[in-house]
Amino acid sequence: MSDRYEVVRKAVHFEWDPIGIADLTDEMGEYDTYVLGLCDLLDKNAPEKDVFEYLWTVETEAIGLQGNREATELFASLLCNLRTSEGR
Repeated sequence: MSDRYEVVRKAVHFEWDPIGIADLTDEMGEYDTYVLGLCDLLDKNAPEKDVFEYLWTVETEAIGLQGNREATELFASLLCNLRTSEGR
């Protein structure tokens, strides 16, 4: 996989982690289903709003949580800033 995939994968597991599994294990994989979609949005220079909406849909619909809007907005911003720091 690409460097971006690994960076996003680690960020999703350790920074976003809506289920709270990073505190229980360093084993990644729980969120892998969603990483490719995030990478696709970042590769397409999708607006931060679109990145947030993707994450929010994952958190509240796919995973079925109530959601933490503020934390998810901050994480979407972090992902978009990673894109900027990569020169994209």
